[in-house]
Amino acid sequence: MGKKKRELLKFREGDCGLKIRKDGQMEIAGVDESGGMIDEKGMVNPVLLFAAAWSRRDQKVFQVLIDNFKASVREGYFGPEAKRDYEKALKVKDEHEASLKEQNLPPFLNPEKIEEPVLDPDSKPTVSVPSLGNEFETHSDVASGAVTFEQPAPLTEQEAVDRRSK
Repeated sequence: MGKKKRELLKFREGDCGLKIRKDGQMEIAGVDESGGMIDEKGMVNPVLLFAAAWSRRDQKVFQVLIDNFKASVREGYFGPEAKRDYEKALKVKDEHEASLKEQNLPPFLNPEKIEEPVLDPDSKPTVSVPSLGNEFETHSDVASGAVTFEQPAPLTEQEAVDRRSK
């Protein structure tokens, strides 16, 4: 595509265009009653078609547009320079992916090598029945130095009133 920057598009009668600012806002130019949204053959104005896709930000629609763009560049619709740039970018990407595979990276850096753990049915943790009771149940293990808590005694009606009044 080159490094040329187009500052201003010149519209002739019947032309239309879409301007997308850096912040994502759109401006549509050259669409009026004569051009309309749909022509007499039933064709939707391409500017409005893309504007609708842009405004809704539907990821499936964007993916179709991106795939179409890549195919169009690869087929030369944007000129031979854009086609060469695209082929060069694909070559660099393929080389990068090949070098990652050669480096034999650990699984957390290489998602393709992550394997799901296989659980051995005999290795399942067991739950003892006495521990399923009260969540405040205390367990004494003096040797480990673990701190345990006892279940608080329920408040009497008067204690609850006194505590609320404080």
